[in-house]
Amino acid sequence: MLKNAIKIYCLNYRYIYIGMLLILVSVLPHSRLLLSMSEIGLVFFWILEGKFKSKIQILKTHPEILIFASIFLLHIIGLIYTQNFPYAGKDLKIKLPILLFPIVLGTSLKLTAKEIKLILMIFTISLIAKTLYGIASLLGLTGVEITDFQKLAGKFSHIRYALLLNIAAFSMLYYLIFNSEKEKLKYKIFYFLSFIWLSYFLLLLHSVTGWIIWFILFGFSLIRFSILEKNKILKLLVSGFSVLMFLGIIFYISYSVHRFHRTDKLIPEKTEKFSKEGNKYKNYLKSTQTENGHYVNIYLCEKELKPEWNKRSQIDYDDKDNKGQKIKFTLIRYLTSKNLRKDKEGISKLSEQDIQNIEKGLTNYIFADKYSVYPKIYELLWQIERYLSGGNPENQSVSQRLEFLKNGKEIIKRNFWFGVGTGDIKDAFKNQYNLSNSRLSDKHRLRSHNQYVTMFITFGLFGFIWFLFALIYPFIKTKKYKNYLFLISFIVISLSMLNEDTLETQMGATVFAFFLSFFMFSQEIIQKEEVIS
Repeated sequence: MLKNAIKIYCLNYRYIYIGMLLILVSVLPHSRLLLSMSEIGLVFFWILEGKFKSKIQILKTHPEILIFASIFLLHIIGLIYTQNFPYAGKDLKIKLPILLFPIVLGTSLKLTAKEIKLILMIFTISLIAKTLYGIASLLGLTGVEITDFQKLAGKFSHIRYALLLNIAAFSMLYYLIFNSEKEKLKYKIFYFLSFIWLSYFLLLLHSVTGWIIWFILFGFSLIRFSILEKNKILKLLVSGFSVLMFLGIIFYISYSVHRFHRTDKLIPEKTEKFSKEGNKYKNYLKSTQTENGHYVNIYLCEKELKPEWNKRSQIDYDDKDNKGQKIKFTLIRYLTSKNLRKDKEGISKLSEQDIQNIEKGLTNYIFADKYSVYPKIYELLWQIERYLSGGNPENQSVSQRLEFLKNGKEIIKRNFWFGVGTGDIKDAFKNQYNLSNSRLSDKHRLRSHNQYVTMFITFGLFGFIWFLFALIYPFIKTKKYKNYLFLISFIVISLSMLNEDTLETQMGATVFAFFLSFFMFSQEIIQKEEVIS
């Protein structure tokens, strides 16, 4: 009797459990134990649901479920030629959700549209609660000091946090605009405010990956709206706005790149050799390093710089700033960014806020403007230019990624057809960094930070092709390319894999497997056509 009661409960209230899983994904990402328990619990409920003959029949008639799950089986095949079995076992454990979620969600009773909406609302509310805690921390109300906006993600990766914010925000936009069901005004207000708030918080988070994905999703949503909208005038207005937004983004990026590359005209014979105090400058005229278009390595007089800095700061000139960088280099770059000479006069023109900025590790005064997009673009361009000109990529997120990819490319060349195997990717990178004499320290000698490259390195060309097939074929077979909710999750996750090893952590593998399986297999293939409500 107890078993039957549990079965009835599972069948009638299974969506509550899935909603709880989503809450764990969004609110408790640092708890691997709770996440593992939630995954085990979902499988437990699936077993209690029974009807295994029916489940097997579903798998036979819907091979796309097993094809998607075969991404995990690809890792099993990779064991044949791996050398590091302990690491391979750990890797298989991390990627187990890729096997479980498609089969569990694909063979369970389908969820209704209302149940899916309830799950997404629970997910959104949990994320909003997390963002409010982040804002409270930013305001100093929680006892947690936040100096870097990316720390708003807490113990969660700010990039992965941005992915969840995008999925939640545009899910709410779907129910606000594209849902065919009539909604009460209070729900529409909730959808609207949720979209605005999560989008604003995403802006604060300073995740370039998150920003790019948001603009792509917003542009996609505008195009979809203009296609579905029957009112020709409104359709024309939305289409016009889409074009203007696209041109505006192109113009802003072009202007930012032009602004970054604009430099002072340096005339060697007119470069002064002595400061106003009569001390000799060091002028490295061949150096091309700049800050805001001003040359860093000219008008440098450390004889004046060191004592004057020590008079104004508690951090000694030869010590490190709050980011662990040598503060003298931070100071030199900061002074240059304000077009000040690196001498006594330059120090005298710094405000107390400037001194605090330098102590915090800000190398350019524009970085103090936390609400502007340009500083992030500037930082990205600076790191790329610095790396391409032979600069050290250490502690530079973009430069390090370029170094990861460069070394990953060399591994692919040597293991093109079949890859290195499931457990050997870490060892392959370790050996490659030694071969290339990389200047990265051991703690920063990481994998490619690009899931597509990681799959190519692990399984070679044939495995990489199968990975793409297993990723794309199921949504074509299920016709989910017509479904807005699936498409936004697919866009978010597929783009994130360009900048992250999404499947190499338990949280990333869970986000990947759950959301794609949830939107692809949890609801019937045939759905109502989305319309503008």
